[in-house]
Amino acid sequence: MPPSTGVGESEQLFTRTLYWYAKDTCMPRTGLSCDTAVERIRAFTAWANQLATAHDRPHDRPHELIPPDPDGAVALRRFRRTIAWFIYRQPGGRIALAVQYGHAATAMSESYAGRSKADMLEVLDQEKGHALAETLTEASERIDADEKVSGPAADRYRAAAAEFSARYAGTYLGRRELRALVANPRLQVYEDPKAFLTCNHDAFTALCNPDRDRAGDGARHTPDHSRCHPACANISRTDSQITALRAEVARIDAEADARLDPYPIAARQQQRKAHLTAIIRRHEAQQPADTEVEERR
Repeated sequence: MPPSTGVGESEQLFTRTLYWYAKDTCMPRTGLSCDTAVERIRAFTAWANQLATAHDRPHDRPHELIPPDPDGAVALRRFRRTIAWFIYRQPGGRIALAVQYGHAATAMSESYAGRSKADMLEVLDQEKGHALAETLTEASERIDADEKVSGPAADRYRAAAAEFSARYAGTYLGRRELRALVANPRLQVYEDPKAFLTCNHDAFTALCNPDRDRAGDGARHTPDHSRCHPACANISRTDSQITALRAEVARIDAEADARLDPYPIAARQQQRKAHLTAIIRRHEAQQPADTEVEERR
C-alpha cells in the first residue's frame, strides 16, 4: 500500500486523504459526490485485498478477501438497508426512519415521475422483524448460558426465547418469515438498554400505553420507551442487564465521590441509586423456576 493513500490511517473510510491528489482546498468532513464515493469504495476494496495477500491469506478463507460483486460496483444506493439498520435501532428510530425514507421516497418520485422504488412501510416492517429476531436470538443465548431471569414477565421472556429457537433458529428469515415473526403476539420482546430491562410487550397491560384499556384500535403494538413504568407487568431482567445496572450504580458512586454535582442533582442521583440497588437485590433474591432447574438437569 503506498503511504500516500491514507487508507487505514484514519477512522474514516471516506477521508479526503484517501488519494494523493486530494485537493488542499477541500474541507474535512464535507460531503462527497456519488462518483467519488464509489471510487473510494473501490480503492478500499483493492487495498484490503492487497493487505490480505501480503499477509498470505489464501482464497479459501472467504472472510479475508473481498470477492468481486456480481451485481457490479458498490454504489451508495446499496447502503440503503445498512442505513435503515442503524436508524431503526436508535431510540425513536422508527419515527426517524419513517421521516428519512419518506424523504427518500419523495425525492425518488420526483426524479422518476412518480415511479417510486422506495417502499417505506416495507423497510419499517423488515427492520422491525430483524430487530425482534436479534433480540430473541440474544435472549436464547442468555438462557443457554444459564443466566437468571427475574421480573413479572420472566416466564414470558423464557417462553418467547424457546419458541423463537424452536421455530426460527438456524433458518433464513425472508419477508414471509419476518411478517409472521412481527405478527406473533408471544414474540414481542424489546430491549430497553437505558432502562436496563426487556419489555415483553402486551398492549393491554403495558403501562406505557395510555390507550391500553381500549380494545384493538387504540392499542400500541410497540412499547413507548419514553414512558416506561417500573411497575409494568411486561418487565423482565437478565443477569446481563443486572451487570449493566451495577456499572451504573458504580458510576453514580464515582460522581458522588467527585462532589462536582450541585446538591439537587446529587440528591436525585442518590434516590436513583437506591431504586437501582433495590432492583439488583430483587433480582438476586429471586430463585430459578423449578421447571427451569429440571430442564438444565
